[in-house]
Amino acid sequence: MTALKTAASVYPKGTPSSVCITHNRLIKAIEMAMAIRTEFGDQATPAMLERLTEADFNQAARTAGVHPPNSDETRDLVRLLVTVFDTATRPNPKGALLEALLRGSGQRNVPPGSLIGLVRLV
Repeated sequence: MTALKTAASVYPKGTPSSVCITHNRLIKAIEMAMAIRTEFGDQATPAMLERLTEADFNQAARTAGVHPPNSDETRDLVRLLVTVFDTATRPNPKGALLEALLRGSGQRNVPPGSLIGLVRLV
């Protein structure tokens, strides 16, 4: 079970389902990305992240205590977050962090205008 709160415990009844789905997808992706980063450490390169299989994602979900991802959007978000977490832990991450967000694994399927966290891709 995740330590982060799901949409049902954050938003009032009547919140649009799209908001709840996005929230829960982000929570799941954060938990899974941390599990992958913890397991693979510095080996979690963009090339390695592209080779993750469904079994790898399922194992990360079990480790994180969440249900396995059922969409490419969630898997791509996991890949992107692993890259961001890796970059954020390096010395002087400011410029590298922005580059990871813009060029990191997973961004290829995110349509323009989408929100990822608080970053709008244009």
